Amino acid sequence: MRTSKVALTLYIVCSILAVVATIIGNETIVLLSKPAVIPAIFFYYLSVKRKRKVDLYFIMVLALSFAGDTIALLKLENETEILMIPFFLSYVLLLKFAIEDVRKMKFNISGVLLSVFVFLFLMYILYSLIELFSDMYADLVVPVIIYGVVLGTFVSIAVYCFYSKNSSFTFYLAMAALLSVVSDVFYIMFSLIFHFPSFNYFELTVQLFSYFFIVKYFVLRKNVN
Repeated sequence: MRTSKVALTLYIVCSILAVVATIIGNETIVLLSKPAVIPAIFFYYLSVKRKRKVDLYFIMVLALSFAGDTIALLKLENETEILMIPFFLSYVLLLKFAIEDVRKMKFNISGVLLSVFVFLFLMYILYSLIELFSDMYADLVVPVIIYGVVLGTFVSIAVYCFYSKNSSFTFYLAMAALLSVVSDVFYIMFSLIFHFPSFNYFELTVQLFSYFFIVKYFVLRKNVN
């Protein structure tokens, strides 16, 4: 079996185990499987990338995601505030790459209108969520707004990239952005508003599998002029 297939299989197995163990409440399996997800997908990246040089910023994205996953396992008292920091920084880095991709593309007015619509729609969702938890978690309103604006900008630019250049690497960028926003919306709904366990399971599943699309984006974008 090729190294890439072994790495991808390990990533999928660890992700599934982490989700199933969370559902059944087996903390031991969660502690063993979830921290292995990022190393497994990084191993996959190393096995499929064509260039020898590894992008430092990409490593930082995965390292920040790993830090976020680890913080979630610790179940700290102020988990949400602390958890936002590494994922926020990873979105800033992803936004940097998305902007670099946009600058290489021809201006597309339809794509701009679509991305503006997407951004406004996401800001409406952000406003609606804040309205639901602002009374109980007033100290989180400003951090969530900043976090949401950066994430919304990233998603909007990713949509513009895919609309303007329908290619494999823009597809993976758009999917990574979509899964990221879905994951974060359900995290807020679970941790700050409704506390439905099913929301937690869904959020975890989406988050773990979003890493695959991030890696595929970084692998393919390096081979596109």
